[in-house]
Amino acid sequence: MNPEREVLEAARFISSTNLVAGTWGNVSLLDEGKVYITPSGVPYDELSEEDIAVVDLKSGEQIGGAKKASSELPLHLQIYRDHEIVSAIVHFHSIYASAYASMRKPIPCFVEDQAQIIGGDVPVAEYAPPGTWKLAENVSKALKDKFGVLLANHGAVAVGRNMKEALMAAQIVEKSAQIDSIVSGNGVALPEEDLRNLREVYLKSYSKNIVK
Repeated sequence: MNPEREVLEAARFISSTNLVAGTWGNVSLLDEGKVYITPSGVPYDELSEEDIAVVDLKSGEQIGGAKKASSELPLHLQIYRDHEIVSAIVHFHSIYASAYASMRKPIPCFVEDQAQIIGGDVPVAEYAPPGTWKLAENVSKALKDKFGVLLANHGAVAVGRNMKEALMAAQIVEKSAQIDSIVSGNGVALPEEDLRNLREVYLKSYSKNIVK
């Protein structure tokens, strides 16, 4: 599958699974030094492969695609530049994750899939206006070695070593926010040692069929 098709299908997936509404949110894929990213302000059901913007990672200049790259391009560029493990990014505005972002409240880690795929609690990046390099810096800093982060008063970002993993991480962030809202502060966090072990096993062996 070519990168444009992969980004297009991922965009349609986050729309069909209610991770986004309208034209909000964006998806990108890093391939051979080029960032393939959804364009700005185009409904997902109207997107075509030709619309996917292509941006040079080093220069940040758009070098392909019929539409202008997402206004959140700085966010994607900063994460790719700072985190070598990341090859796909999903920025989404699902209801529960956005609720936690509006409270600026991290999502605690109560379940094993969150420990494995996200790497523990979902942190909150400090607020900055959307589309700015300051927001990009705040998100990249908060992400550290996690695969999910909340954007204060905004939404969430999930990353992965490929698109399949990034989409899975996005779903887990939303699911984890739902779990915490249901248990209403009565959840029991996983022990730190177990959390680290679960994450390590996932990265080194369990995910081998996800990241091929």
